[in-house]
Amino acid sequence: MRPSTLFIYSLGITLMAFIFRDPLEVSVFAVPNILVGLYMGVRRYRILIILFLFGYLGLFINTLIVANTGDPVLTLYPLVIRSKAVNAFISIGLRLLSIAGATLIFLSLVEPYKAVKSLENDLRLPKGLAFSIYYALRLLPYIERASRDIMAIRRMRGHSGLVISPGNFTSILRQLLALLIERAVWTGVSIELRGFSVRKVRRTPYRLSRTDVIVFTLLLIQASLATAIYLLY
Repeated sequence: MRPSTLFIYSLGITLMAFIFRDPLEVSVFAVPNILVGLYMGVRRYRILIILFLFGYLGLFINTLIVANTGDPVLTLYPLVIRSKAVNAFISIGLRLLSIAGATLIFLSLVEPYKAVKSLENDLRLPKGLAFSIYYALRLLPYIERASRDIMAIRRMRGHSGLVISPGNFTSILRQLLALLIERAVWTGVSIELRGFSVRKVRRTPYRLSRTDVIVFTLLLIQASLATAIYLLY
């Protein structure tokens, strides 16, 4: 399976998440992708998955602030959760799950070095953009290791290992961003010293394999089902 095929699949699911908004339509591609993505990526990207799920707390608070209108659904004195807030949370949450699932599938099946070659050759992406995608893939294991190190240091200093307050979460993100910025700067210096700007791209003919056809067919089936539900309802 070519990395470019998986990239097109992930991009297609992402575009569908922006096009379709009804929960029933989005669930057609959100549910299978997140289930497969979690199965493939739960071991390698556990911390990233936890951070992603932690973001749903912010999504819930945002829907309460922006869209908490309609009929009351749940009353938690003095908070009243209304129907439009629940619908918005479900709709946006499913769309985010579909994007996360497709991303996990792509990350779990693609090797970064093969990805940059395939994107340059098959999709004719500029080498700078292809390298950016490659570098993002290479950063994910580093982010996980750095997160573990930060949590270990926090425990050694007597802080709690549970990230439950905004202050703890902000502190961890601040340290993580500082490490990522430093690494990005030195990576840029390194690739320029190695002659990245003068490197030429070698292209080979692009031919679809049977697996590529299956992936594109699955994407088309999901898009067709979501479109059919949209037209019928």
